[in-house]
Amino acid sequence: MYFIPDASADTSIDTATLTQGNGATIWATPEEQAKHKSIVVAVQYPLSVVKQYGALTTDDYVWTPGLTAVYNLLQHVIDTYAVDRNRIYGTGQSQGCMTNIALSDRYPDLFAAQYLVAGQWNVEEMAAMKDKKLWIVVCTGDAKAYPGFNAATALWEKLGSRVAQNKTPWNSKAASSEIEADIGAIKAENADINYTVFADGSHMYTWSFAYYLEGVRDWLFAQTK
Repeated sequence: MYFIPDASADTSIDTATLTQGNGATIWATPEEQAKHKSIVVAVQYPLSVVKQYGALTTDDYVWTPGLTAVYNLLQHVIDTYAVDRNRIYGTGQSQGCMTNIALSDRYPDLFAAQYLVAGQWNVEEMAAMKDKKLWIVVCTGDAKAYPGFNAATALWEKLGSRVAQNKTPWNSKAASSEIEADIGAIKAENADINYTVFADGSHMYTWSFAYYLEGVRDWLFAQTK
């Protein structure tokens, strides 16, 4: 499991990736490891690297030296540890979501599946992801990610991909049993690309609940190349 955080973790605090939310730590809990044993890699792009190489991702949607470094780090992990190359998963929020998209655009065979939270990228480049296994979560109040993924999913459907999505936005504060039932209905459509939209919220609000969605985590680990 390869997790990349939002830009709030681009600091000199070496535990920032583990404390900015639970996107890094949720996979390493005893309960999750009992269900889905995995190597968890939580990337940090520290302030010193930002100063030396520039931002990891930008709104110009260009390939950066930081993206090369993050890709090389993943390759080092794959080559060094007992990684099942058919079950490499990527996830991230905001900057981390953008990084995941950029990696998938350039290396379409890298990940078995990805969980994309509140990010966006050049939609035309995202055509390369039309055959990927994806679960996407955004809030309608996210001024960039929501319209960005609306455009991306429309493109994928135009290119022949099946996209399962909720017809009306879900309430992120609903009972977990209700949300998990809704996730189950999306999974029952058996599409490779799943697009779930939550009402209102904001960009940063999205990852305050996204990684608690157990059904999505289970779906992710069920995917293989």
